[in-house]
Amino acid sequence: MVINKKIAIIGLGYVGLPLAVEFGKKYKTVGYDLNQERIAELNLGLDNTGEITKRHLQSAIKLSLTSNIKDIRDCNIYVI
Repeated sequence: MVINKKIAIIGLGYVGLPLAVEFGKKYKTVGYDLNQERIAELNLGLDNTGEITKRHLQSAIKLSLTSNIKDIRDCNIYVI
């Protein structure tokens, strides 16, 4: 039986964002953070923590970013 992995990374700070980017290179991944402004900046390729460059963020082609809790409902792996 093949299980489709969909990973939710909860909290996109100094640890969560780099983790989400790395998982998002290989697996369908949703990065979740309560801060809507942070999500908007990240979607523009801007990381105010300085942990991730725009190019690195864009390399995570299977990563989506959200502040809507409903977007992580169908994930089957959760990382906090």
